[in-house]
Parts: sequence; structure tokens; C-alpha cells
Amino acid sequence: MSAPLLLGIDLGTTGVKAVLVDAGTGVPVSLGSVDYPSSTTPDGGHEQDTEDWWAATVTAVRAAVDRSDGRPVEAVGLSGHMHAVTLIGADDQAMRPALTWADRRASGEAADLRKQPQFVRRCGNPVVEAFSAPKVAWIARHEPDALAAAVRMVLPKDVLRHRLTGTWGTDTSDAAGTLLYDVHERAWANELWELCGASPALAPDIGLSTEVVGRLLPEAARATGLTAGTPVVAGAGDVAAAALGAGAVRSGCVYVNTGTAAQVMAPLATAEAGPLFLFGQAGAPGFLVMASVYAAGMSVRWAEKELLGGSGSAGDEGLADLLGSEAPPGAGGLVYLPFMLGSSAPTHDDTVRAAFLGQGPEHGRAHVARAVVEGVAFGCLAAVDEVAKQIDGLTEIRVGGGVARSALWRDTVVAVAGGPVYGTRFDASPLGAALLAGVGIGVWDDVDEASRTVTVDPLPVPPAEVRERCRQARARHRAAAEAVTAFSHTALGGHP
Repeated sequence: MSAPLLLGIDLGTTGVKAVLVDAGTGVPVSLGSVDYPSSTTPDGGHEQDTEDWWAATVTAVRAAVDRSDGRPVEAVGLSGHMHAVTLIGADDQAMRPALTWADRRASGEAADLRKQPQFVRRCGNPVVEAFSAPKVAWIARHEPDALAAAVRMVLPKDVLRHRLTGTWGTDTSDAAGTLLYDVHERAWANELWELCGASPALAPDIGLSTEVVGRLLPEAARATGLTAGTPVVAGAGDVAAAALGAGAVRSGCVYVNTGTAAQVMAPLATAEAGPLFLFGQAGAPGFLVMASVYAAGMSVRWAEKELLGGSGSAGDEGLADLLGSEAPPGAGGLVYLPFMLGSSAPTHDDTVRAAFLGQGPEHGRAHVARAVVEGVAFGCLAAVDEVAKQIDGLTEIRVGGGVARSALWRDTVVAVAGGPVYGTRFDASPLGAALLAGVGIGVWDDVDEASRTVTVDPLPVPPAEVRERCRQARARHRAAAEAVTAFSHTALGGHP
């Protein structure tokens, strides 16, 4: 008898993915994906309309269902991009577009909040504008009427939860990414809400990632093609869901998740404040330590459109890989730093910006393409190094996501990683959401058991000559990062 299906929905920064997973094997059987727009402003604003999230989700879920073999969907799990601030009014509608993690308008508010040691002490995280708290403070300063009229603040996946079930709430992993949640007490910190100029009454209820929080409403069932009454679990922030979907739930395993940004994460048993980010694990009591490359896929897509002759459409994917393969490893000495939105490793500095260094007349489009791909790879490896300092020994690296499909990127990472590297077969965040749904209804006893269904493949090691050239290129990349960081501080006064 065939096993039923589990649905994982991942609301990403640029689009939504819906994957149907065989509950017997944990293997995806069909996928639907739909992009949605973001609105940007010259002063760093980056917003999204919650109605676009729902419309894209409906289309993606219907596509996944239509492409499946007709087996029933037993449960739904959710994942979503973290830190976005979505204010909800008394009518259960969004008060304004959501401010996403990429919104950079709250740098002044972040600087103010850094003066309050309670944030690091209670949240275990550095105060950066990507997180929710500075954005709440920005709204309190610039749009106080919207904040005063709101009755709750939720994260992106929680908006989908409400549309599916009619219930409001979030989970521990997303709460830990707000800078408003005490990771030691495992509860909202009223004091931190008030320091942002907001009422703690805005805080949503918190549950476990695997908790069944409601059942599919008839109207949501009609929209998506699912069955009314299907259980829906709380789900997790996309970082935590990705770690689970990559099988990175045990000590020593580092996962590099490469999307628009790259997140480099590893399990951590206890909450320890440090230079990196700290999030909750999905469906488990532990934590994740994480470093980021803010513009990983963003750098590649930008280069493909603006420098390599692409159109800016989905058809450009692979263009940088194709052109870059015509240049030698090391890109002929051309270096690219992927700091379009600031740097986080080896130095965290939101004022630094991207740069090409070492350009000569001998360099063409192929060298530019290879330099960008290698630069993103070296940025990710710098983040791996920082994460490795916080855990009890690095045993393996797992890689996945859009950029990790690049053969040049994979070869560059393996060439200098110094240890085993494995590639995931499927998108980790929606798969992780589906696994949470399975744990929620008892398919697996816990997330550790669920994670053992994840299959990864060892990546081949490049020839010795390629490894040596990549090591030399990485040394140039480190030196360039130091030089550009110093330039940002001396010549630009710390302002991009």
C-alpha cells in the first residue's frame, strides 16, 4: 500500500515552493514554485505584500498537487524567510506591506539598540538591522499610527498559517530570530519590545515547530486543491527548516544553504552569545549557530544580468557557470567580494560593499563570471570557518540551494574545504517543512528520526592543480576583504 503524502511550503525571499513528500521514504515526489515581487526604495526599503504571498502559495500548491500521483495529503508543514515584520490589524489583515530581512532602513535604530546590553544577553544575537527588533523600532519612529493600530506582529510563514487554519501564532525558531525573544527563558522578553517602542501585547503565541496548530479551512482547501480538515503544523523559520531538510541536526555537521543569501549553520546544544547568529532548532530543544553571506545568489544573478549579457529572467540561471568555465581556476587573479549588502564573515560590517579587485586588460566576461562564482564560494567558506570556531569540531559540510547547483561553485568549495563535502538532492527548506509535518502527525517519532530519511551525495574532489589554484585564489580573497573593509572605514567613513 502506498504511503500518503506530506506537504511542505517554504515562503522564501523571492518566491514560494511547495513540495509533496512520500511519508514512507521522505523523498519528494512533486514540486510547485512561484515567484512574487518585492518593492524597494532608494533609502534601502525592501517590502512585500502579504496578498502576493498567499496568491503565489495557492498557485504553487495546486501545481504540486496536479503533478503528484493523487495520493492524499496527510499534513502540511510551513517554512518562511525570517525576521520580516508583518503587522496585523483587528480585522486580521496586514496593516502595511511586510518589511523583509533585506530592508536596510533601520540602521539608525539598530545602532540605538546596540547600546542596550539586554538584547545580546537575552537573545544571544548581535543587533543588526536584518532582525525584527530594529524594524519594529523603525516603524515606531516613522509610522507610529500603524504600530498603535496593530494587534499583533507575526512572521511570514505565520501569515500562511492563518490563511490555512484561521489561527495566529509562531514557533520557537522564528521567535528566536526576532531579537525580542529570550532564548534562555524561552519566552518573549517584554522589556525588549518596550525598548523598541512597541507593546509586548503584539507578541504572538509561541508553540513547537511540530505542533499541530489547526486544520485546513474549507475556503483554503478549495483554493489549494487540498482536503478540508488536513492538519497543519506550526513549522519553522527557513534557516531551521533548511537544517532539518539537509539532515544537519547532529553535532559537527555544517550546512551551507545558498539562496539569495547564503546561510551557514550547525547544531549547538546550548544558547551561547557570540559574534554569530543564534537560532532555535526546528522541532528540537537545541539551537543553531549561523553566519551569513548576505548576497550569495544575489551577486550571481546581478552579474548575470548586468555584466554577462543576461536578461534578468529565470532563463539566465547557469549563465555565470557556463561563461566562468572558460576561465582558469582563480579567474586570472580577478577577485570579487560579495558584500553587496555588507559583510558578515570574517568580519561583520554592514557598511562594507562589494568590489572587484585586480582587474587588468586581459580579463573578459569569462573571468568576471568565474570571479563572481568563486567570490561567493570563498565568502561561504569564510562563514564556515566562523561557524566551526563555535562548535565541537567540524566533521562534514553539506551544501544545497540554488548557487550550490553550480559546478564551478561546488568545485571551488571542495578544493579548499579541507574535509568531506556532500551535496543535498532536494531544496532543504520545503523538505524540512514537510518533515516537520510528518513528525507532527506521528510518521516519525522526532526530527532526528525524520532527518535520517535525507539522502546526500559526496562531491568529487578536483585535481591537485585546481585545488592549488583555488587555495591561492582564496588567499587573495582574504587579503582583498581586509583591504576593502579598511577602505570602507578610512576613505568612506564607514558609510556605503
